[in-house]
Amino acid sequence: MSASSATVASIAKLRAWKLALAGPALYWYFPVFYVLLATQPQVDPVGLTALFVVLMLSASWGFLLNDLADREADSKSGRADALHGHALSSGAMWALILSTAALSWVVVFLIGGGYAFKVVLAVDYVVATMYSVRPLKLKVRRFWGFLANSVMERPLPILVLLAYMNYYTALTVVFPVLMELTWSVFKHQTADIKEDIEANVMTFAASLGERLSNRIVKEILNPLSVVSLLSLVTLAWLSVPGLRLILAIAFILTTIGVSVAFVQERRRRVTFYVTPTDPPYIIALNVSYRYVILVAMAYGIVTLRADYYPLTVLLAVTLAYQAYAYVGIVKETFRRSGSEPTRPSPRPAGQPELAQEGALPGSGVPERATTGPASTPS
Repeated sequence: MSASSATVASIAKLRAWKLALAGPALYWYFPVFYVLLATQPQVDPVGLTALFVVLMLSASWGFLLNDLADREADSKSGRADALHGHALSSGAMWALILSTAALSWVVVFLIGGGYAFKVVLAVDYVVATMYSVRPLKLKVRRFWGFLANSVMERPLPILVLLAYMNYYTALTVVFPVLMELTWSVFKHQTADIKEDIEANVMTFAASLGERLSNRIVKEILNPLSVVSLLSLVTLAWLSVPGLRLILAIAFILTTIGVSVAFVQERRRRVTFYVTPTDPPYIIALNVSYRYVILVAMAYGIVTLRADYYPLTVLLAVTLAYQAYAYVGIVKETFRRSGSEPTRPSPRPAGQPELAQEGALPGSGVPERATTGPASTPS
């Protein structure tokens, strides 16, 4: 293989592209679909879809910058691999970072939409830079790293999209908050505590300790995820009369799925974990959001706002990729469960990293699976 071919292959392996496709974008669709269905705004469909792609590229930019800044820490924690950009030189990584940012901003200025959304997007870039790059490098500054990561994963991109749509109501603030509560980055930090401590990366969760962090996830954040998502579905049901039957069915299916998974876990009949911080009922919630709730909202777009169908195509591609990832994880988990204990360490080997939920700036594809509760204290 020639040097140029090897470089192209290494670029293709970067996790940044996978995370951009199937990462935080999943949590941007619901607010956008809601606004399109509930308020009937007159927004350029091509421009809105292009902005979605821009935000995905911006997410890739953030991952690339973070991976470049974390090379030394990755070497200590065993993540110095092609997924994190270690097969490329620093110069090649910088070229990707600069070209990705340049392409994103060229598109931003081509789609119009005023300056408000551009300002919010610029703030997102600044926060991502402060999160990853010294001298600030908020990532290792405990609470400030948690705060920066939280706002740049879902809230700021959602505000970019709402500003582009000229949607300014109380829900402009509520949507980012509820979508962040649906999957808090603190959960990712908690799942990574041991690896972060080994790499001398003191995240907020690591500073609180493994026991307390796991308790916060189990007793506060996971229940809040359920409440937040069901509240969003209820809001959509109240605001979109033409979609009430479909949304009612989605609400019922989600509630049943989460309840059954919760009860079965309590009875020790279901012990499937995607990550140490995702018990079965949260897995059911995440799957329901992707393949029941978002599909119901997309159906509303296709039938009631057909001009915006490109967004549903983009969503379909993402969901198809995630379905492929989930099938692979399930197969790997059942293969392992036949020969290994059902109470593994928080980081079982076997499943390649497809995407890392809650990393900079976040994702939705599970990276690994286990077949029992996390071995960390509850």
